[in-house]
Amino acid sequence: MKEQQPAVGSPASEVLTELEQLLLSERDALARLDRDAIEAFAARKLELDAQLKQCVAAQPLVAEERALLERVRQAALSNQLLLAHARSCVQGVLSLLAPAVAPAYSAPGQAQGNSQPPPLALNLRG
Repeated sequence: MKEQQPAVGSPASEVLTELEQLLLSERDALARLDRDAIEAFAARKLELDAQLKQCVAAQPLVAEERALLERVRQAALSNQLLLAHARSCVQGVLSLLAPAVAPAYSAPGQAQGNSQPPPLALNLRG
């Protein structure tokens, strides 16, 4: 059985193409740590996900669309890694600036929170 080719500009292809472009823009926003843009992209991704589910329910994806979906999936995974790294970096900076509120971990058998963290020297001049 031969697969149908998608109609030029099929709804699923349009949604996937927009999602692919959005993920590229999101990657730039992640690199800049642009919180507002990242939140806006997250909201739009949810909308596009709902649209894509409707498209797939109406008409299964053909091979060309599945290849585009795989590119979108890879871009989303890459952005997820960048987001986790950015979050870790921000938490690290915050713990340097406010060590009293940073999560503390103690060795087994030692009391937690009884000792003060050592003082930190932060050179902002370079």
